[in-house]
Amino acid sequence: MVEIIVDGEKFSVNEKGNLITELKKHNIEIPHFCYHEALGVSGNCRMCLIEVVGQKRPQIACDTPIKEGMEIKINSELTRAVQRGILELEFINHPLDCPVCDQAGECDLQDYYMKFDLQDSKVSLADKVKKGKREDLGSLVIHDEERCVLCRRCVRFTQICTQTNELAVGGRGEHSHIMLMNGKKIDNPYAGNIVDICPVGAMTSADFRFKKRVWHLQKTPAICQGCEKGCAIWIDSNKAKYQDSKIYRFRPRESSVNGYFICDYGRYSYKDEQVIKRDDSAKISALALDLRTNGDQYDILVSSSLSIEEMSALKILANEFNMGLYGFSDFRDESFKDEIGLKLRVPNKTANRVGLNKLGIDRNLDKKSKNLIVFHLGRDFEFINKFEFDNLIKIGSNSYADIVCASSYHRDGHTLNIDEKLRFSKGAFEPLSPKICDIIAEFIGRRVEFDMSILKAFA
Repeated sequence: MVEIIVDGEKFSVNEKGNLITELKKHNIEIPHFCYHEALGVSGNCRMCLIEVVGQKRPQIACDTPIKEGMEIKINSELTRAVQRGILELEFINHPLDCPVCDQAGECDLQDYYMKFDLQDSKVSLADKVKKGKREDLGSLVIHDEERCVLCRRCVRFTQICTQTNELAVGGRGEHSHIMLMNGKKIDNPYAGNIVDICPVGAMTSADFRFKKRVWHLQKTPAICQGCEKGCAIWIDSNKAKYQDSKIYRFRPRESSVNGYFICDYGRYSYKDEQVIKRDDSAKISALALDLRTNGDQYDILVSSSLSIEEMSALKILANEFNMGLYGFSDFRDESFKDEIGLKLRVPNKTANRVGLNKLGIDRNLDKKSKNLIVFHLGRDFEFINKFEFDNLIKIGSNSYADIVCASSYHRDGHTLNIDEKLRFSKGAFEPLSPKICDIIAEFIGRRVEFDMSILKAFA
């Protein structure tokens, strides 16, 4: 660690780090477009030019080595004048699309203008250059060329992260533009991240376009349940007047597990996680009554899609009525993985296989009875076709369930990922259907308190 001086104040930073990233840790913002922590230095946008004491001219912060005692000025008149000049160059041909652009509210260009510029453009709307709009690049990525600031993040993402090289820069000088290599559309399992890393509205999602303004969305930190990697995500939801709450998208959330990205399977799995509005209270009450007299005639089958809290509550339910408790975790799909690139998709498509094993739930299904109560959070119950049964009661978060419960994204819960890291997912909003732990409480007639010491053993 070394000490540097920023606007007269001393800060301790990593000498081997990047100036933009290091100062961000101290809540100091250096505006930039092309630099991204996962993509490294490009140095082509010049938005991060800052005054460095002792240098003849402003330097780009993204590629300026950190040295002991160096002094920089971020709020000086020279730095701000340079930033205003760069923004004016960006706005010369940038369309006034903010009212109809999905990036509005999340746009770096928009934010930088409001923070550092606020001057009138010297180019009239009539004189702005018109370029291509709404170009389908494939994999739900839509390109608006005239909004592009040529930061090249999208190109570098396909080169560095996915190693699929679908995008490139064509033309020269003012004719430069983002293009498809050899005319072949984007086709990789991480294409949605191209939209996320675009700092302006040049890349938008065909799945999300014109669905909801971002400032109306409530964001909730959660963990993707699409596989046992346990990627960190944001759940973006909204409750419109006179309507039920709805999830509009999943976005990656930075973490040590997934870095800055998520796969498209997990990203678009939100479509299977909307709240199902169905009143099964009579069925729950009837089953609760049956269990109190005939509980020992049933066995419970729990899938590895449930949280540690839910599995622990089911162990208590099984003991209460002398029921057998069995676990199923074989949701493995060998085609569901990556050979190169980010490698964030793993074959088992449930989030808590390791947790199920660690809790010691019996997986020898040869011993189970043919009267089964199955608990599963997922899009279907297809896996139960592997078993023979006389009587089957399905409790789950999809419409195929006999009793509908809240999904993984509508309740709090812990899982253990493939690397045995404890992951906590927060529910986006209160569900219309009861949570599994609420259903269990009605079965046994009391609230089940989770033993937090169980988590300490996993941490």
